[in-house]
Amino acid sequence: MTGRGSGRRMIRDALVVALVAVVVFQLLRRYVGDYYRVPSGSMQPYLYGDPQRGDVVWVDAWSSSADCRPGDVVVVQHPDDANGQLVKRIAACGDDPGARFIDLREGDIWLGDSRDRLVRVVKDLAAARAMRVSWARWPAGRAAELPLAVGDGAVGDGRLVLPPLALGDEELQQLVAARSVARRRDGSPPPDGFVGTATAVDATYLDACGMRGSEGEGVQVFDAGLELALAAPVDALAGMLETRAETFTFVWRPATGQVRLWRDGEQVAAADLPVRPTAAHRVEFGRLDGRLFFAIDRRPDAELLVERRPEWRVRPERLPRGPRTRLFAAALGDRELELAGLEVFRDVHYLRDPVLGVPGSQPSWPAEVEPGHWFLLGDNALDSRDSRQFRGVPIAAFLGRPRCVLGPWPRTRWLTR
Repeated sequence: MTGRGSGRRMIRDALVVALVAVVVFQLLRRYVGDYYRVPSGSMQPYLYGDPQRGDVVWVDAWSSSADCRPGDVVVVQHPDDANGQLVKRIAACGDDPGARFIDLREGDIWLGDSRDRLVRVVKDLAAARAMRVSWARWPAGRAAELPLAVGDGAVGDGRLVLPPLALGDEELQQLVAARSVARRRDGSPPPDGFVGTATAVDATYLDACGMRGSEGEGVQVFDAGLELALAAPVDALAGMLETRAETFTFVWRPATGQVRLWRDGEQVAAADLPVRPTAAHRVEFGRLDGRLFFAIDRRPDAELLVERRPEWRVRPERLPRGPRTRLFAAALGDRELELAGLEVFRDVHYLRDPVLGVPGSQPSWPAEVEPGHWFLLGDNALDSRDSRQFRGVPIAAFLGRPRCVLGPWPRTRWLTR
């Protein structure tokens, strides 16, 4: 009898432990957090989406909707599906009087207190890096295409080396002027001696597996940049951002710390950056939210930021086919350009147009965001069903913030924003 009684107690205790574990697990899921598999590509490449192989993210249920700000990624109850969830990025909050109306122009978000008074949302560089979309990398990811052009360069042993260009300011200005016609042709090659994009930057991207799909081809973007990991110091560096109608050129000389910005060969801005001239730096430049930027080592005190001026407004007839952005870089002086890495990136590019074939009404633009609601957008505007179709989502539908990717193992990582 003692043996049978002991066995029954063990079974009873095991059942109690299992019941407590189930209750604790459910309480943790309800009040601490839960996991969620990203089913679609609407947040690519920030989150890899697929019904079977998508990122599994940990959703922090302790986080509060009151702490969420525009630019943050949130998980909410699906407005049209009681059993579904959405993971999107907050574009606007109707509780903010200055964000009651939203529009999407030139790939950016514009907010205002009325339809007639809208201003572009301008991110700082640190926030923009958290949302950065990789377009091309060297060394490349697995099976990734490499839409880059290397003029007179040699690749080997994890280094990309280009000989320096013996150009002074006047010669470089002449080179920029000579491309004033060529830059209007999509197929024009990069300048001799430069490394950069072989084609215009479009809305495609490299996903978390290093693969590039055809989605976004032909949708060219305004906001893009080039980041160089220098393997050795340079005497001077020229960075060129070329559009259909104008060319911006940064010229940085580490010996003096001075960086200058030219627009079509005419100097429009300059700054002295406090960096060591003999070090191998990480350099990035490009356009972001209507500004030109040049930065060293991702340091806030080593940046040149230049707002586009009203007098730089491009006449519509000079942009007959929309944006086109290409980026190039070269070394000037006696020392060659030796790179340990290179990345072409773009900002998240928002489009007004809803996803083709997806039911739902599109709001008139600018769209109004009601108090107590968020206007949510997917990073991958070409494959996202979001507030462009179903308008604002109640803030009360908030379920939590995605904090990390739990799996699959190769994609495990902490998330920012």
